[in-house]
Amino acid sequence: MAAKKKTNARRKSNKKKTTKKKAQPMLSASLKLRLTALILGFLTVVAYLKLGIIGVLLHSVFAFFFGNVLIATAYILILLILLYLLINARLPKMSSPEAVGIMMIFFSSLMISCYGKNDQGIKLIMTYLQSGHYIRGGFIGYIFYGIFSALFAPTGALWAGILFIMIGLVLSTLKLFFKYKEYSERESEIMEEEEEESAPGKFFDFLHREKKERVLFPDRAFEEKEEKPVKESVMDAFIFDEEEKEEKPALEFDEPSMRLDIKDDVKKEEKPIIHNEPVKTKKGDYQLPSYKLLNPVKNQKQGNDEMRNAKIVGKNLEELLKQFGVNVHVEDLMIGPTVTKYELKLEIGTRVNKILSLQDDIQLALAAKDIRIEAPIPGKPYVGIEVPNKNAAMVPYNEIFQQSMHDKSWENKTAVPLGKDVSGQLIVAELNKLPHLLVAGATGSGKSVCINSIITSILMKATPDEVKLILVDPKKVELSNYNGVPHLLAPVVTDPKKAAGVLQEVVSEMERRYEVFAANNKRNMASYNKFAKEQNEANGDDAMEVMPYIIVILDEVADLMMVASKTVEDCIMRISQMARAAGIHMIVATQRPSTDIITGVIKANIPSRIAFAVSSSIDSRTILDTSGAEKLLGKGDMLFSPMGSSSPIRVQGAFVDDAEVARVVDFVSNQMEADYDDKYVNAKEASNGSSGSDSGDDLDEEYEECRAFVIQMQKASTSLLQRKFRIGYNKAARIIDELEANGVIGPQMGSKPREVYIKSYSEEDEN
Repeated sequence: MAAKKKTNARRKSNKKKTTKKKAQPMLSASLKLRLTALILGFLTVVAYLKLGIIGVLLHSVFAFFFGNVLIATAYILILLILLYLLINARLPKMSSPEAVGIMMIFFSSLMISCYGKNDQGIKLIMTYLQSGHYIRGGFIGYIFYGIFSALFAPTGALWAGILFIMIGLVLSTLKLFFKYKEYSERESEIMEEEEEESAPGKFFDFLHREKKERVLFPDRAFEEKEEKPVKESVMDAFIFDEEEKEEKPALEFDEPSMRLDIKDDVKKEEKPIIHNEPVKTKKGDYQLPSYKLLNPVKNQKQGNDEMRNAKIVGKNLEELLKQFGVNVHVEDLMIGPTVTKYELKLEIGTRVNKILSLQDDIQLALAAKDIRIEAPIPGKPYVGIEVPNKNAAMVPYNEIFQQSMHDKSWENKTAVPLGKDVSGQLIVAELNKLPHLLVAGATGSGKSVCINSIITSILMKATPDEVKLILVDPKKVELSNYNGVPHLLAPVVTDPKKAAGVLQEVVSEMERRYEVFAANNKRNMASYNKFAKEQNEANGDDAMEVMPYIIVILDEVADLMMVASKTVEDCIMRISQMARAAGIHMIVATQRPSTDIITGVIKANIPSRIAFAVSSSIDSRTILDTSGAEKLLGKGDMLFSPMGSSSPIRVQGAFVDDAEVARVVDFVSNQMEADYDDKYVNAKEASNGSSGSDSGDDLDEEYEECRAFVIQMQKASTSLLQRKFRIGYNKAARIIDELEANGVIGPQMGSKPREVYIKSYSEEDEN
């Protein structure tokens, strides 16, 4: 036992001895370089001022090497190099064209200062060393002059020095020259574009094509080389000139296949749109608003800094994933307004899930706010990684509206520009081809701005005879500024109960239109309107009705579902199922993307959806049936999933402020007074549910008492009503069913209590 105790004590003592030794913190390499730069800078100043013995000694060393003509220049150059070392903690790149040019100018000047007609050859160096007088260009200057004078004679050495000075000037100013040339070319291109917009097309345009010039020293010649060799990729061939890129196509929906088509966003061969030309309507001449009512577009193009940052991030991605054993190659990158998308090509045999599992590590290494991985990109053998830009660019509504003027979808009165995708290209949504749209997102994510941009686009493109609007705004503040617009069929509806009645009137209008189509043997509104116009022109009257599009916008459907869920859900279901051919389209917006608001019936009948930033992946799946919306950045960042698209498109929504909307509304309201339809204005409040006919007057009295009690207590059950009001089970069960049908309480969820949808403070008028 004693031996065991001794061995244990020895082990403990050994452990204590080993733990006492700790690694001493070492100075970092950057700190060492900065300290060295400070010390050398101090000694250089001491030498220049000849302070003390050290100063005189160091000054004589400088004079020996550089002579007495350019010794001050030598001091300045050395101090500049030390200052660069102090700031950046690394030596400057001496192989860059600028550094080579400066060194050629300095050493050639030293050589020229040693020029003499009678002196030449290598013997000049020995004469300089033996004389002890450190004059002219110093030891360095005499070395160069001795060599060149021996080869080319003194006059040849002089001309060689002048030639080297000129070459040095060219190298040191070459980058500035190319930057100025690039700037002047951009200015000339802008002027040519403005002239081409107002001038007709030329037949001999092919004679004016410019040939691409090969750059002698591209921007990469002025950058620092990486320590590790990087594979040649698209990052090395990336050209930092956004103007030289070919305009990529925008996205639209093709009628027969409803797939996303590619179309050129070109400005040539398009006739300019004249907005101030009056349009004849039934009630006189109507003038469409001009884009000049909107805020002027400011130049927000991302410069070379953003592109260089994107290039650096791309190389960092390759190195980072290589450390985790994933070999990738950046094939392409696209810089958008708020995010940059990198397309990575995986090596054969690499699993896609391996990159998905590294999402948090990539976000940490890049110090990004959030990243989104698209694995794989539909239609491409790549994996997409979307990284937020350091400086996000706003997308002004005026800019995308002017771009849409040159788009082939401009003739479609229901085509609205949404914003720009990750490549900076225009995204247009044609409402008549969606045909219905669900917009959902958290508060402050940009949902209301998106609705405002859609309504503003319709007001600026369509006359009141072409498109009619029905706006439902339970919050009473989002859409109230559109009151008085001639496109409205009724004032903005703010009462949720009346909104359900208005939706029922929309269903009635849909049924009426189908009866008219059947009577004229037509299948949809487009063919019927074409037939009606032909008949009216042939008869010289307006006997046949030309039907406008009707767009119903529900700004907050969650409030409607609380008050009259059964009626609202039935109306939404019927409109979304049948109203497309009748020219009636619906936009449903909500900030509560939960399953009790966005029910399965609504999702099944509204195929096109827009998701803004949400708090969880569950909400994203509720909206889009896939995750991704929880990774959005907010402020208009959205995922647009049109009908027929295999994956959502990331779009930065356009921003339209209240002042722009007010100017457009005032202009439109002054053109024509609003002519409301009586059936929508006088729509009755919808009955809450279909089971009310089964209950008698005696049940109605007890129903109201039970309803008030449930709202006050915020809980409901059959046994609770039996105990409180001393009624039988059958009657209590019927009242519970009635409350559920009327949208007061939720359905039975297993053992969980029923949810009460109506809060007590919102029902004070129904005591």
